[in-house]
Amino acid sequence: MPEIRIRMFKDVIPFYPFRSSGTVLRAGKEYSAESNPNGAISGICANGELLGVKPGEFEFIEAPEWVLKKWRTEQTP
Repeated sequence: MPEIRIRMFKDVIPFYPFRSSGTVLRAGKEYSAESNPNGAISGICANGELLGVKPGEFEFIEAPEWVLKKWRTEQTP
């Protein structure tokens, strides 16, 4: 399975940050990521936790073609 790598544009923390200490994706850093079958992307934080990201918060460095195609389709107005 091809790896997914993302680079963050901004810091992303959980909605309830007090519940997951160390769960953060930092701006300017690169992270491995995972996708569900619908193409939703979650970055893998340094503590191993998954954190979902939204369009505009990151860019793909590497991803399987089906994921990139899904995102191109979703981003087209």
